[in-house]
Parts: sequence; structure tokens; C-alpha cells
Amino acid sequence: MTGSEQDRVQAIYDEFAKTYDEHYGSQAFQEEDVALFKILSPWVKGKVLDLGCGTGLTLSYNNIPAEDYLGVDPSAGMLEKLTAKFPKYSVVNSTFEEWDKANPEGDFDTILALYGAPSYFDKESYGRVLERLSPKGHYFLMFYKPGYFPAHIYTPEDIEAAKARIDYDLINSTFETTFIFTSYLVATNIPRGFLPVK
Repeated sequence: MTGSEQDRVQAIYDEFAKTYDEHYGSQAFQEEDVALFKILSPWVKGKVLDLGCGTGLTLSYNNIPAEDYLGVDPSAGMLEKLTAKFPKYSVVNSTFEEWDKANPEGDFDTILALYGAPSYFDKESYGRVLERLSPKGHYFLMFYKPGYFPAHIYTPEDIEAAKARIDYDLINSTFETTFIFTSYLVATNIPRGFLPVK
């Protein structure tokens, strides 16, 4: 993602942070969250890296010790909301790529990027998720599925730029299992028997 694209996305989410929890607090979104964490929560263990952590959804649904959690998000507005709700948890105001470059060592038992967060990763960084994973760890990445982008957040120009950024062929070849969950293409190594796939 170019610097100007990153600045644009960051500005959008800094503004959206003001009403983010209220917007996604409706019953329909909460039901989606419950369905998601019914799948995911049994696998959220050990050291957790939460990429695009937003306002702390993962922490709302999982009892993660503060010393085992690191949230990374480029939106200062989102992180301000998270730290207000979960003041003991560590967060970094950065993109995944910038954080990874500054902190190239260390692995994690769980790596999450939920509700479209990995859609903003540079294609070259997909493989870095796997390299940061501990030998028996699990990852769960939710890219926007083909044809879907949150039009309530973005302009048509923003959506076209995002479409050009996501490489679905590379996602399918890089990650172990992919499946559609609501509006997202999930990439994960959670065993298929525990996933809503045929």
C-alpha cells in the first residue's frame, strides 16, 4: 500500500472509530460475532498477535492474559477506544508491515486479522504471517470476499484501490484452508473438521 493510500485508510478509520462500536453493536452484527467466536475462540491460545485489532473485539470475546496479547492497528482512533476498554493490554499504532520490519523476531501461537483487516496487507507480507507463527500455532485471517467491500465506509475510488490490492490467487496458494464466512474469505490452518466447510 502506498503512503498516500495508507494515510487515506488511516484517516477513514480514525473518523469511523468515533462511532465504530455503536455501528457494529446492532443485533445482526453481534450474532455474526457470536458465530465467529464460536468457531475461533477454542483456538485463541498462548501468545496472541491481533492484527488490525480495532477497538478490541477479540478481547471482548476471549479471556486472554494481558501479558500474552499484542494488538497492532494503524488507526490511533481505534486504539484509543481499545485502550479505554482494556487499559492493561499492549497495542502498537502501526501497519503490520511497519511493525514486522521493526520487530522481525519472535513468534506467536495465535495470529488473527479479523473482519477485513488483512485486506490492507501488502501482498508480499502474506507469507510473513506464516513465518511469525509458532510451530503448533494457528492463524485466522478474514479478507473481504471477492466482490465485497464495506460501501458504508469507502468511496467508489477507495473500493477500486482496495480491489487492486487483494490477490485472491495468492491467498489461496499461500494459506492452508480458505472458506467463505458471511462477507469474508477466511484463510486459516484450523483443522477443517472444526470449520463450517464441506
